Amino acid sequence: MRILFISNFYPPHDLGGWEQQCKEVVEVMRLRGHVCHVLTSRFGADAQHPAEEGVTRMLYLETDIYHYRPLDFFLRRFWRERVNRRVLREVIDDFQPDIIFIWGLWNLSSRVAYWAEQWMPDRVAYNLGGYWPIDTDSHRAYWRKLPQSLTARILFWPVAQLALGILKAERYPPRLQFKHVSCCSQYVADVLTRAGVISSGAVVIMNGIDPAPFMASPRQARAPDKPLRLLYFGGLAEHKGVHTAIEAIGLLKQRGQDEKLQLTIVGGGHPHYEARLHGLTKSLTLEDKVHFVGRVPRPEIPRILQNHDVFLFTSIWSEPFGRTIIEAMAAGLAVIGADVGGSREIFQFYPENMLFTPGDAEALANHILRFLNEPDLVEDLGKAGQSLVLERFTLERMVDEMEAWLAEVVA
Repeated sequence: MRILFISNFYPPHDLGGWEQQCKEVVEVMRLRGHVCHVLTSRFGADAQHPAEEGVTRMLYLETDIYHYRPLDFFLRRFWRERVNRRVLREVIDDFQPDIIFIWGLWNLSSRVAYWAEQWMPDRVAYNLGGYWPIDTDSHRAYWRKLPQSLTARILFWPVAQLALGILKAERYPPRLQFKHVSCCSQYVADVLTRAGVISSGAVVIMNGIDPAPFMASPRQARAPDKPLRLLYFGGLAEHKGVHTAIEAIGLLKQRGQDEKLQLTIVGGGHPHYEARLHGLTKSLTLEDKVHFVGRVPRPEIPRILQNHDVFLFTSIWSEPFGRTIIEAMAAGLAVIGADVGGSREIFQFYPENMLFTPGDAEALANHILRFLNEPDLVEDLGKAGQSLVLERFTLERMVDEMEAWLAEVVA
C-alpha cells in the first residue's frame, strides 16, 4: 500500500508519545514493504531545516502551541489555510496514495481532513488517540473566553464577536465524515460514539511498543538499604497531575515515612506549570527528595527506567490510553496509576489493584507505602508487567491489526 500519514506533529519535533507512536508505525510499515509518506506541520522546523526523505513539513498550525496570537487570526489565517490546501493537493498529486491515514489534528485546521475526504472519498482513515473531534478548536476557544477585568471585556467583546462571526460564516470547523475510524482504546471509542462523532462500528486497536529497548538491560534491583526510587516521566502540564506525586511525598514526610524515598521527574512542558512544581517542592521542603531532570532525548528513557523501581502515572484527565505505563512495565517497573480513561484498560490485567482516584495524593501515598512495607512487591509486579506487555501491548501486534484494517479499507 501507498499510505499518506497526516499528523499535526512528527518526531523529532513532537510533543509526546502519540506522535512518537506515529513514527514507529511508519517505520514498521516501511519495513513490511509499504510506501509511506508523512505530511506534518512546520512546528520545530525552520528555513534551514534539512530535507527529509518521506516527510513533508509544510502545514501551518492554527496557532502557537502555548500562546494564541489574535492578530494572526485576522492577518494570516486565511492565507495559511490556502497554503495548507495547496500543500495537501500537491502531496496527494505527487505521492498518489492508496489511502490517507490521519493520525492527529489537534491545533491543525480540520479543513485539512475535510479536503482529504473530498478529494479521496472512502480512502481516508483516522487513528484517534484523543478527543480532538469533540474538542473546541483553538480559534473558538480563545474568542469565547472573556478577560477577567471589565475594561478588557468591553474592548475584547466586539472583536471577539467579529471573529466568531467570521468563523460562523465560513462554517468552521467543517463537519467530517469519519467513515473509517480506529481508536486507541475502547474508552475513546465509547466517548466519541456517545458524542455522535463516529459510528459504533469503529475499530479498537490498542497501542503497542517495541519492548526490546526497555528489556535490553535488566532493571537494577533496589538494595535493601537504599531508597525506593519513584519516577515520573512524560509531559509537564496541569492535566498530567504531576503535582499529585509531589503532594504524596509531602504527606509521607508528615508521617515520617520519607527517609527511604526518592522521586525523579523527567520531562518538560508549560513554563508556568514547571514553575508551579518547583514552587510546590520548595514549599513542602522536599528539595532533597524530589529531583527534576528536565527533557532528555528519547533514546535515554530506557536507561533511566532501568534505574528506578516504581512509575507514578498521575494524570487527572481522561487519558486516551497511557503509553508511558506500558513502557515502564516493559522495563520491569511496578506501576501505580490514576483511574482515568483508557488507561484502566491496561490495569484490568494487572495482578494487584494499583489504581487511585485522580488527584488524590493520600491514596497515592498509601500505594507508595505498600512498596515500603512489602519489598518483594516491586519485583513481583515488575515481572507481571513485562509479561503483560509481551502478551498484549507490542508494536508488532498493533501494526498487524492496523495493516489488516487499512488493507480492508483500501480493498
